[in-house]
Amino acid sequence: MLVPERQSAMNEANLVKRLHHLAIGDLFLREVDLPLHAHIRASNDYLPLVTGDAPTWVEDGISFANGETTFLDFDIPMDYAQEADILAVRCKVMPAADHSDTTDIGFTTAQDLYQAGATVDATVATAVAETAVASTGALVREVVLDISGGSYEPGDHIRRTIDVNSDGTELILVGMGLIYGGGLAAYNDDDRNLDIG
Repeated sequence: MLVPERQSAMNEANLVKRLHHLAIGDLFLREVDLPLHAHIRASNDYLPLVTGDAPTWVEDGISFANGETTFLDFDIPMDYAQEADILAVRCKVMPAADHSDTTDIGFTTAQDLYQAGATVDATVATAVAETAVASTGALVREVVLDISGGSYEPGDHIRRTIDVNSDGTELILVGMGLIYGGGLAAYNDDDRNLDIG
């Protein structure tokens, strides 16, 4: 004899919603890749960086000379935990040649925030920079640029200026990742019931 399914059981129709209830109050630290070709923009026209721009593409990534800037464009993930407001960018960098100099890579105070239903917010943001300590052997280093506390909302679009200040040797940006605090499901409760056709 078949036993009717209990209303409290998990099934394909209610799995995400029930898991969300089990995880209320929990925060997960997540990281997503920010491919350089898709997220780095030329400083003069906001178009994708191409060969010949400054900074410029090289075999390993994007090469910055002292004082060169460019733009990083990205969206706040839809599962971003707005109440925690934890956000950082991880950069993998390396010197262009063997040397023992240090280089600062960071975000300037320039930030544009594009938020649905609002005008573009070009309010001056907090600058943040970290030092990449290079060494002979051209070792890859990681620096984490913490931009938490910006009152970001899921779906926001962010544009920030990347700035490199070296003491004589070019720095190559090899890769980037976005670190953020997220929940198990989309932050907006209404999004769980959307019909996507």
